[in-house]
Parts: sequence; C-alpha cells; structure tokens
Amino acid sequence: MKKIFFTTLLIFVSVGQAFSTEPITRLITSDLAPYVIKNGTQPGVFIEVMQEVGKRLNQTYVVDFYPWTRAQHIATRKEGVIIFPMTRTPERENLYQWLYPVAPVELVFVSHSNKKMDLETAKKLGRIIVQSSTPAESFLRAHGFNNLVTTPKAADRNIVLLQRERVDAWFTGKGFAQYMIAQNKVHNLHISDPVFRSDLYVAASKSMPVEQVAVVRNVLKELVQDGTVESILQKYR
Repeated sequence: MKKIFFTTLLIFVSVGQAFSTEPITRLITSDLAPYVIKNGTQPGVFIEVMQEVGKRLNQTYVVDFYPWTRAQHIATRKEGVIIFPMTRTPERENLYQWLYPVAPVELVFVSHSNKKMDLETAKKLGRIIVQSSTPAESFLRAHGFNNLVTTPKAADRNIVLLQRERVDAWFTGKGFAQYMIAQNKVHNLHISDPVFRSDLYVAASKSMPVEQVAVVRNVLKELVQDGTVESILQKYR
C-alpha cells in the first residue's frame, strides 16, 4: 500500500492557513488511470477533483491505494471513508452513499480487429480479459459471456497480453483504454464503439455523517457547475 498526502496540505502550510478542525478524511482508491494515477506526472482526474474539494473546504485528505476489490471491501466496513471512481449499479446502491457524478464512462472492447465489435461478435471470441469485481465484468456476465479471463488490476499488462495474442479482446473503460494505449505507444489496437455508458461517482461509506456527506456533495456539484471538473477532464483527453 502506498499512502500520499494531497498537495492541498502543502498549500495550507505554504500560505499559513489554519488546518480544519474536522478530522482528516480518508480517501480510498486504486490505480485506475486516467481517473486515478498512482505513479505519474499527473495524479488523475478524481485526485485533482478532490484536491479542489479540499481547497474549498480547508480540509486535509489522505489517499490510500489498494487493489480495487479490497478498496471496495474497506469502504463498506470502515467509518468515514470516501471512495472513487465508482460506477453506480443496483448491486452497489445500498452499500455506499453516493455523493456526485464526476466523469462519464463508456465501456468498450479493445482488440486487433478493426471490424465492428458488438456484444454478439465479442461472444464468439476465444478469450476476453476484464477486471474482476467491476461493473464491466458484471455487465458481460449479465449478457451471457462465458469466455472471460478476469484480472484483479486494470493495468497495462492487458495491452501486453493483447499484443502477444494471449487474449482476443480487452473490455474496459474507453478513457482508460485510450490513456494506456497512448502511454504504451501502441498503434495496432482498435477501440470499439461503446456498448454501455454510465457515470463515475465519488461515494462514501454508509457510516459517514449525513452532514459531512452533504457538504462534500455540494462542493462537488459546484465544481461541476462552474466548469472546474471539465477543465480537469480536458487535461486527460
């Protein structure tokens, strides 16, 4: 596990602002570029958004990185935890408090084929790799896919497996696929049209006080409405 402090903490120190009297809020996430980037020149969309929340609330946050399945497990059992990026699904609906949608997500197939790839075509493939314990996996299983290879991480290893033809396709978010293809300088992979669209949320543990949830939700709403979130998103496109 790697723990980092937000740059808002450094900003508070440098300008001599007093720390908030509120307890430090723990943020739980995973390495899910471009939304969260564990080791990179940029921290990712959701980290930057929560930095802005921290600035406006004079609040200190600590970010903990875990494998995604474990991150979700922790957020359902620990008090006062914020988790992101989360797709809002019926299975998850009652496990968290949903603060606000921050970014759109489109699920796509990545493959060597430049032919049209839809669900029925993908079912005929040999092996499709998908991150486990995610809405992407649930979506495919709900649509009758039995040719899945699951992995606990959304990593560039999936591109390597595609390049070596160990799998026939990779099912993931379009933004993540585009980011990883660009980072790995790969030119022979194709991204299908989206087969599912949704939003990625900032969510909180059920135990977080409703007053605190309301405060963070209102700031997130402000950041979306005043264009701050869109400006951050543009940096990662």
